[in-house]
Amino acid sequence: MNLRTVTLGLASAVTTFLLVGAILLEVLGGLYGESPGVGILGVSVGFAAGLGAGVVVAATADRLSGVTAAALIAYGAFGVAFLAVAGLRYVNVPGADEVFTLPVHLAVSLVVALVAAALAERTQAADGTTSA
Repeated sequence: MNLRTVTLGLASAVTTFLLVGAILLEVLGGLYGESPGVGILGVSVGFAAGLGAGVVVAATADRLSGVTAAALIAYGAFGVAFLAVAGLRYVNVPGADEVFTLPVHLAVSLVVALVAAALAERTQAADGTTSA
């Protein structure tokens, strides 16, 4: 393990936590209404899934290269960017609530993910480590 694998593991854990938690909150909230149990279950299962994903990614990220590695970097970057924009809104940065509506929030996170993947692919190509 090195800094790259740990960082990819943490970023993947954040993204998985956000995705699994949000999906469970939406599905269970639609079935059972808004209750504390739904929130606790969504956060708990999201945390467990994120922890599992982070461990698996940190253990196997060294073996990945090419498009697979770029996709993993994009996946992790999406969650970290989404969380960063949410943090801006949470601490009430002036104008953040008006600028970062949900579609803009998602679009910014997607652009950051794509740019991170493109930079990773370009760096691998320059190093000559890209495999088919």
